[in-house]
Order: sequence, then C-alpha cells, then structure tokens
Amino acid sequence: NYIQEKLLVDFFAIKGNLMIIEGLRSYIKNNLEFFKDAEKIKILDVGPAIGAISTLLVLQLLDEFSLMDKARVYLLDASQRVIDKTHDGDFFYPTSILKPGLKDCIIKKIRSSKAEIGSIEKTVWPDNLFDIVIAGFLFHHLHRDIKPPAAKEITRILRPGGFLGVAEEWFENYGEEYAKYHKNDQIPLAYEDIISYENLSFMFPSIHVFFTYGTDYKEHSYTFCGTKSSE
Repeated sequence: NYIQEKLLVDFFAIKGNLMIIEGLRSYIKNNLEFFKDAEKIKILDVGPAIGAISTLLVLQLLDEFSLMDKARVYLLDASQRVIDKTHDGDFFYPTSILKPGLKDCIIKKIRSSKAEIGSIEKTVWPDNLFDIVIAGFLFHHLHRDIKPPAAKEITRILRPGGFLGVAEEWFENYGEEYAKYHKNDQIPLAYEDIISYENLSFMFPSIHVFFTYGTDYKEHSYTFCGTKSSE
C-alpha cells in the first residue's frame, strides 16, 4: 500500500509541475516581446522544498526562449534546511525531466537565488515585484485560515499581467478515508488541509485563469495557471 501511495503522490508532484510549465510556455509565447525587452525576469518559488524542482523546470523553459540569463530567482520557505540544501546544490538533479547539459547553468542560478525564511501570508517584498510566481503543492500545507491571506499576498507581489502557476493535490475523501487510515502511522502525516480547485481558485479573484489540468477527476492533482489583471 505504501508503494502504491508513494507512486501516486510522486506522479501528482511531477505531473502538476509539468502542467505548470505547459501553462507558462503558452504565456511566454504570448508575451515573448515583453520578456525579450525586459532587463530581468523575476521568479518567486513559494514553498519550493529541497531542490526547488518547480524553479528548475522554469529555468529550463526560459532557456528554450534564450531567456535564462535574465532570470532572477527568489525562494520563500518556512524551513531553513530547505533553503540551505537548495542553495548548496545538495539535491538530486532529475535528468529524466531536465536536460543534463543545462545542469551547471541551472544550479548556478539556484545558488545565486535570493531566499527568505517565512510564510507567504506576509512578505517583505513590494507590490508588483515578480513576473512569475510558482506555488507547487503549497496550499494544502497551509491552515485554512492562512490560505486566503496567502492568496492575497501572492496577488499583491505579482505584477499586473504577471504569471501565476499553482499545482495542488486533491483527494475527494481525504478526511473520511485517507487521513483516518494513516492516523496511527509510526511517522505522522505532515499537516495537510486539502482544498478543491474551485475553492482555491476562488481565492484569486484578480487572476484570470487561462490554463487548467486535472480538474475532472475524483482523485488527482490539479493545476491552474493565470495572469494578474491590470490595476
């Protein structure tokens, strides 16, 4: 059972991040002249986990458009260990989904990233700072009271017209089945407050969603990508 569940969760994580990249690819194509003219492309990865896989994929995509040199990476995580190991390059570089030839360039960008330790509902950054914000499997780790201010803060620091990519896991019967089944595990479950696509997207009223994936299944991950409306 553990192996089956691990495979399912890992599939959610990889597929969700890859779908964010598909949404971002469409966004960059439609805004390519803006990015070619931009001096910098500021990217924020919220809750990156060790290795910041979402950011690695974003950087690889930017390289497809000859834009990686302009990328400026920012990381926000509640864990100092996550930031330290990511900055040190002490993580697995998955060559099954990332080009081996880009490893040195991508790791260099990660090592030079600016990082903050804290939670997303209150950040140090000014309004409209970031061009791209990624939240890969973040929101189910936030308490339900934190989710709305977190969404509001993400919207605040994303520039008008900027890109937001969100991926989440979703178990329709999480509380009734999954969590109860695992309540006596030797290693407790991480804190999770699962939220549906509809409820989470409702917390981003200023975001125009243009890409979705996986919202029609009872047990799945889901992804949505959008742009911030002009203010």
